[in-house]
Amino acid sequence: MKKEKINLVLIITMVVALIATIAAVAYAFVFKQDMPLETQGAANSLWGIAYWIVFIFAVCAIIGIIVFLIKQMIEDKAKLVMIILGLTIVALFVSYFLASGTDISQATFEKAGANYSVSSSKWIGAACYTVYFLFAGVICSVIYSEISKRLK
Repeated sequence: MKKEKINLVLIITMVVALIATIAAVAYAFVFKQDMPLETQGAANSLWGIAYWIVFIFAVCAIIGIIVFLIKQMIEDKAKLVMIILGLTIVALFVSYFLASGTDISQATFEKAGANYSVSSSKWIGAACYTVYFLFAGVICSVIYSEISKRLK
């Protein structure tokens, strides 16, 4: 029963991720920079779908991380949890300092109707770099896990 539940959650996650990807790709094909604002309704709705799905995934990931950390601390693996938490914080700081502040152009902010600031652009760049670092960490841990499993 537990394995079936995990498979169902995995299938639902993949379907929702596929919908977000299709919406983002469709946005790329529909959106034209020289389009008047009145005719960009379809492009904006596709972008809204992709944006909110990614936002929901990010919130779920943050909640999952917090639940995982609390669970691991309860199971008395606090040292490992603190190392993971420390590495995540280091990744955040390194990402912030690597971000140039020009990661998003002023024209992009203006098209979105947002106020441009170097600080906003720097935080967006830092978020991108953080995702890259954490993804690289996940890939490294999967490779390490597979190699150690094969050597046993």
